[in-house]
Amino acid sequence: MAPVATYHAVATHEKDNTFARLICMAIVVKMSNLQNKSAISQDAAMLLHDKSLYPSVAHCSYYSCYQLLKHIWIYTIEKTQQELDAKCSTAKTGSHELLINEVGRFIKHSGKKDCLKHFREFNSGILQLKRLRVDADYSDSLFDSSKSKRSLDLAALILPILKKY
Repeated sequence: MAPVATYHAVATHEKDNTFARLICMAIVVKMSNLQNKSAISQDAAMLLHDKSLYPSVAHCSYYSCYQLLKHIWIYTIEKTQQELDAKCSTAKTGSHELLINEVGRFIKHSGKKDCLKHFREFNSGILQLKRLRVDADYSDSLFDSSKSKRSLDLAALILPILKKY
């Protein structure tokens, strides 16, 4: 199943003293629904950070990466959702951990230029981002601007790596 042309609403904003105005442009690009969702999740993370809604930034940043992991699983590695479910059941692990490990292994052994560097950066970054997301979603602690910014920075490191695969 090949990616289809979909619409990705690119959100931008202009700040003027106390009001923010949202402008959306529809751009037709050839991408899978998962790639589209990933881009939307990352746009949402940036807007949420600008609105000081910090815990939701970690959630959206992490899921923007997770959606690309699933895209790689389906379109690059050419595995199905059923195969993912079966592997998770056999390994007695969740899809997040399994996809992080499988896609990490795929990157590491891809033979592409800088694949080992990409693997190390991906692996370190995604594990840090996952911890921030778990903290933001489930911990009874303050999730402040610096943690939110760290989530954005980690996604900004991880997403370009994933897009190469």
